[in-house]
Amino acid sequence: MKENKIGVLGCGWLGFPLAKDLIKQGFKVKGSTTNKEKIKSLEKENINPYLIEIGENKDSKSLDSFLEKLDILILNIPPKLRSNIKSNYFEKIRFIKNSKYFDKIKYIVFVSSTSVYGSKQGKINSKTEPIPDSKSGKEILKTEKLFQEKNNTIIRFGGLIGNKRNPLKYLQKKDEILNPQAPINYIHLNDCIGIINSIIEKNIWGKTFMGVSPYHPSKREYYDRLCNEKNLNKLNFSSKETIVNKEINDENISEILKYNFKNPKF
Repeated sequence: MKENKIGVLGCGWLGFPLAKDLIKQGFKVKGSTTNKEKIKSLEKENINPYLIEIGENKDSKSLDSFLEKLDILILNIPPKLRSNIKSNYFEKIRFIKNSKYFDKIKYIVFVSSTSVYGSKQGKINSKTEPIPDSKSGKEILKTEKLFQEKNNTIIRFGGLIGNKRNPLKYLQKKDEILNPQAPINYIHLNDCIGIINSIIEKNIWGKTFMGVSPYHPSKREYYDRLCNEKNLNKLNFSSKETIVNKEINDENISEILKYNFKNPKF
């Protein structure tokens, strides 16, 4: 059994398979969910389960119990700012950070998003200053600033792909897809887990990483290929172009973390 006790706060699309992978490696893992029905699923995987709802009814006792005696916390609470405009993501995360046990945790991994970069920022690398142009991007960047201490690591993941998740299902319902020549910035679930594992394994903390595959075809190129592979009708791309040219490549992934992508082309 490995020494570090790890907490995955938010066992959803990323957090649950990540927690299962950490268990396989021999770590003791706590995992949280907001769904009572998922408690048994966590228990089945030998994840110590906690039912925690961070919202209007602030569950400080369960949260404190979850955070107590952790060595590493992976803070993976989805903002859900698009689906819930009333959500105050910053206050939710600040509530977690104000727990009496939070400052006793050695290392934090805060799961963030590349939406902190504006859609017109062009070529982006680790030295590019985020200039968000969306409400959600501004909220997430504000929240990131809660984690400036030296042992806190921030990972800005791009569009999430894998485990039955692909924007194609959503895009097929749209009458028209804008910006067909814009580069995509996606990452496969396996690489999300791989990057977090690499940070823990190599004991590299206090950095900001951008979890984005180095593969950047245009929207049209990528989705045309996907539709051909799945024998689906091609998407209806707009003939109107607006300036959306964000392309993210992080040399910190290769030079500092020395991570090699497992599914670079999804």
